[in-house]
Amino acid sequence: MEKSTPVATSKLRWYLLLVIVIMLLTLSALHFLRKAKQQDIHGNEEDHTIHQSVVHNTNGSIVVQIHGYEHNVTNVTQESIVHINDPEQENTTWRCVNPDYIGDNARTSVALLKVHKAGSTTIASILYRFGIRRRLSFIMQKDNTHQFWPKTIDKAYKGFYPACRDDKYDILNIHSRYNGRDILTNYMREDTYVIAPLRHPMDQMMSGLYYYGYINKLKKMGKTIEEFLDNPNILTNDPLAMRLMWNSMSSVIGLDDFDIPKGSKKSYLISKPKYIKEIDRFLNWTEENIDFFLIREKFDESLILLKDRLGWRIEDLVYFSLNAAAEPPKRNRRDTNRLRIKTEEFSYIDYLLYERMKLKLDRMIEEKGAELEVEVSKLRSLNKEFSEYCLEKVEVDPTLYGAVKILGNKVKNEHKDNKCCHQTALNELQYVGEIKKYMANSCGLD
Repeated sequence: MEKSTPVATSKLRWYLLLVIVIMLLTLSALHFLRKAKQQDIHGNEEDHTIHQSVVHNTNGSIVVQIHGYEHNVTNVTQESIVHINDPEQENTTWRCVNPDYIGDNARTSVALLKVHKAGSTTIASILYRFGIRRRLSFIMQKDNTHQFWPKTIDKAYKGFYPACRDDKYDILNIHSRYNGRDILTNYMREDTYVIAPLRHPMDQMMSGLYYYGYINKLKKMGKTIEEFLDNPNILTNDPLAMRLMWNSMSSVIGLDDFDIPKGSKKSYLISKPKYIKEIDRFLNWTEENIDFFLIREKFDESLILLKDRLGWRIEDLVYFSLNAAAEPPKRNRRDTNRLRIKTEEFSYIDYLLYERMKLKLDRMIEEKGAELEVEVSKLRSLNKEFSEYCLEKVEVDPTLYGAVKILGNKVKNEHKDNKCCHQTALNELQYVGEIKKYMANSCGLD
């Protein structure tokens, strides 16, 4: 066997070294292409293990987008887009984003049937911010009213602000009475997704009695809540009392168009076969004409399930609680049981509606399982982070009624010029005022 010469050994070593260098360059190129591809598809896929974060160039500064908001990081002179796996940054500033990407299957036309005292103002605020940031059109009167209720949209019409792109509107988020999809789509798009919140009827009624000042009126008259439920005619001097109390959730979503005597109690309705049939017809009609019911007692779970159906992101759901009482009324168990019996007799149809839709939501929650728990936790974390950054809580007198103190959202002084904090903290009259300005300005599209 011939022995290799020193020259041959040297050539072999150089050849092996060249092969290694080529392999390293190839691997580096493949890694670069893979990262570039990930960046190219960013925004079309949501990373569920971290909060998506992107760096944008905005007037010469890089801004990290975290949880759907922007964080100023540093000044730069060139555009760049990168993934940040650790979104925790010191000395950052939260700012709202006008996202270019919504999602191929995302719905942008939503009608909220704004049920009184069931969390509807918080949902309306979410729709306000979603619509404004995406230049959508809101149904809104030109006059100084802030709602259509107790009328339906077609009966309340006095002149809307023109829709911004065509003759159809995208968002309804103020109080009105619903009279069916056929009427609604005269004003809104054919694929409008109709939603409504519900709350346990006893809690919803009690909240209304306090909020609208009826508890104080009854006290001045020497009457109790039980006496009012037995004989609502006590408040005959207030024409809205019955609308706000008797099956008020069902009334908002269409009950008034069914042949059921106003003010009728459970004992009377179940004694008449024709009214039993009419109630059943109403309940079936709601399932045909309303796409999704949120349940106040499972609010965050409801929002996540709604997000799935709308094709939105969790970041679109960030909220501050609005119109919450500073000191909710306290009742002992005995009073609660007695009131439950009384309110079911008084608002029997609301009880049927609530139990039916709660059961439906519970099935959806069970079907989604552990994934839902993860997303609810993420939403609550976002709400907590953003709230701690923006807000200090203060008791404020309600703008409309002055009957009870509600917990207002006051933006911290150091963030008073932060648009995102400001928009999320607005109460009902304030965000309606902002929508009117926005619609008067053609959604900012001029």
